[in-house]
Amino acid sequence: MLSKSAFSLHLGLFAIILLTATLLPVHATSVLVQQSNGGCFGCSSTLSVSLANNVVSGDVIVVGIVVGGASFGLSSLTDSLGSSFTQAVRSTSAVPPIVYIYWATLSKGGVEIITATFSAAAPAESLYIYEVSGVTTTGVATATGSGTGTSISTSSSVLFQPGAFLLGIVGTDSLGGAAVAGAGFILSRGNAGTDGTYAEYSTSGVSSPTSFAATANSAVSWAEDGIVLMPN
Repeated sequence: MLSKSAFSLHLGLFAIILLTATLLPVHATSVLVQQSNGGCFGCSSTLSVSLANNVVSGDVIVVGIVVGGASFGLSSLTDSLGSSFTQAVRSTSAVPPIVYIYWATLSKGGVEIITATFSAAAPAESLYIYEVSGVTTTGVATATGSGTGTSISTSSSVLFQPGAFLLGIVGTDSLGGAAVAGAGFILSRGNAGTDGTYAEYSTSGVSSPTSFAATANSAVSWAEDGIVLMPN
């Protein structure tokens, strides 16, 4: 039988353990709810892509955009729900294509159609769309890079918490070929637009930090943007 002092000590230690466990940050894991992509050759000045299922208020929409030509800038990005999009990152390479990543927190649910409007009709345009839950747009981390060759990655690495949503969007000047996603990443189904645009994502399995590595099957000029959304 515990003495009164021993009992008080055990009770105090239990309280400290409970308080410590309560104060430790607990992060959920991001969830990719759905994705879609689309693209065109010999395009008009607008490109629209829809998601198959209704989206949910509070989720985050992430949009990757590739346009084949430095003179065909993005004029606007809108959706069917009146969301307000924020540009996260834009490739800085002077050599086409141009790559953008935008995000928006959904203020309401429903049918989601994303429309990108360009300054003029481009030879090739691509959109990659992701609905993600369990993430915050506070402290969004981004990276960008460009180069020539088969090895693709951003020029700097980004740190992130376990369970974050990571997305890399790659545009190349190649009209053919294929890409292999980096370790822990998943290549999005379907290379939208030109055969030379790719997207890879991850909700787990990638070690921090990362530079969004991928591999092309032939030497190409490329530009890549990467984004990380931390888990709630």
